[in-house]
Amino acid sequence: MLPISSSELAHIQYDVEFAACDQPCVIKRKTPTKDAYGSETEIFSTVATTVAGMTEPTAGQLANYDYLIGSLAAWHVRLPIGTNVEHQDHLLIGAQTLVVQVILDPRSYHALLSVIATEIL
Repeated sequence: MLPISSSELAHIQYDVEFAACDQPCVIKRKTPTKDAYGSETEIFSTVATTVAGMTEPTAGQLANYDYLIGSLAAWHVRLPIGTNVEHQDHLLIGAQTLVVQVILDPRSYHALLSVIATEIL
């Protein structure tokens, strides 16, 4: 038996999303297509429009994912549960464009979907 019911978890997720996700976010993904000459190419297509919250990653997260992040400016981005986001998607948040480097898997109950993303300058 779960200590938190599904209904209670849904309420927690809604409340946390409302409190923590305060910025509009557009998610774009590379989509294969053909150009005017019939050649294969890739463009970024919008897959979702949602809200997001951004904080600096912890020292542990920076150390764990240094092989992906290196010296790039990184952000811990939180999105609503169920958001369609994948590795290498672009997140347009405010004036920033970020690339999803890592989708963080929760270990227990989770109220938000968390990713580590780096800035595109």
